[in-house]
Amino acid sequence: MSLSYSTDRTDETGRELLTYGTPDFPISFFDDDLAVVKVPWHWHDEWEISVILSGTVRVSLVGRETVLRAGEGCFIGSGVLHSASLLTQAGHQHAMVFSPRVIAAKGDIVWGGYVLPVLTQKYPPVIKFTPEVEWQREVLALAEKAWLAGASEGADYPLSVRESLSRILSRMIRNIDPGTGQSATSQIQRDEQRIKKTLDYIETHFREQVTVEDIAGSAGISVSTLLRLYHDILHTTPIQYVLKYRLEQIRRELRTNPGSPIADAAYSCGFNDISYFNRCYLKAYGSTPSAYKRGLA
Repeated sequence: MSLSYSTDRTDETGRELLTYGTPDFPISFFDDDLAVVKVPWHWHDEWEISVILSGTVRVSLVGRETVLRAGEGCFIGSGVLHSASLLTQAGHQHAMVFSPRVIAAKGDIVWGGYVLPVLTQKYPPVIKFTPEVEWQREVLALAEKAWLAGASEGADYPLSVRESLSRILSRMIRNIDPGTGQSATSQIQRDEQRIKKTLDYIETHFREQVTVEDIAGSAGISVSTLLRLYHDILHTTPIQYVLKYRLEQIRRELRTNPGSPIADAAYSCGFNDISYFNRCYLKAYGSTPSAYKRGLA
C-alpha cells in the first residue's frame, strides 16, 4: 500500500475528500509533518489510529480535548467530528485511516463480536494510548508495526497489517469496559450537527465574501448562537475560521501547483487585497507566502 500524505480537503459536509486504500484493502498510511500539514475540523466513516513521533498535539472533539505527546497515540471512531493542532513548533505523526472491513467482513463472528460494538459507540469516540500502560504500550507497538508494513509494502503486508489491527482491536475490547463511551447528550449532538452545517457552508462559499449572518443562516441559528458554538467548541470566531481556511487552501494550492502565482491563488480563495493577504499570512505562519513557495522548490 503506497504511502500517502494527509490533505485538508473536505466535501460539503466536512467529510474528507480522500479515498482510503483500494476497494479490496481500504486503508491508507500517512506520514505527516504537522508543522506543514494542518488537520482542520472534519470527519470520516473510517477508523483512525495515529502515533505521535515528536512534538505535542491537541486532538479536539465536540465537547472534549485530548493532548498527545511524543510516544503517545489515539484511536478515533467512525463519524467523529475532530481536528488536531500542533502545540509545539515541530511535530510528526504516523497515521492510518481504514475501514473496519480491513479487520473483518460484515456479518461474520469477528464483525459482530468486536467491530460492531465499537461502531455502535459503546466505546469512547477517542481512545488515548500511552506507553505508561502495558496494554496501551502494546497497542502503540502494534500500530507502528502495521504502519511500517503497509507504508513500505513489505512482504505479505496485507496479512501483517490485518493481524496487527486485529490485535489492537482485541486489546481495546479486553481493556475498555463497554458503556464507557456513553452516547453524546442531545445538546452536544445538536451542536455538532449545527457546526457541520456551518463548515459545509464555509467550505462551499469561502471564495465569496461571506458574513457571520450568512454562516449562521446556513445552520438556521442566530448570530449569537453561532458565536457561542465557535467560541466554546472551535475556540475561534467564524470570521477567523474563514480566514484560516482560506489561508490553508492557498497553501494547498501552492503545494499542488507550485508554478501558480501567489496573487492568483489569493484572489481565487477570497482575498481581494494582496497587501492584506500578505499581512494575514505573515501573522498566521511567521513567514511570507513567497518564502513558503521558495521552500517548495
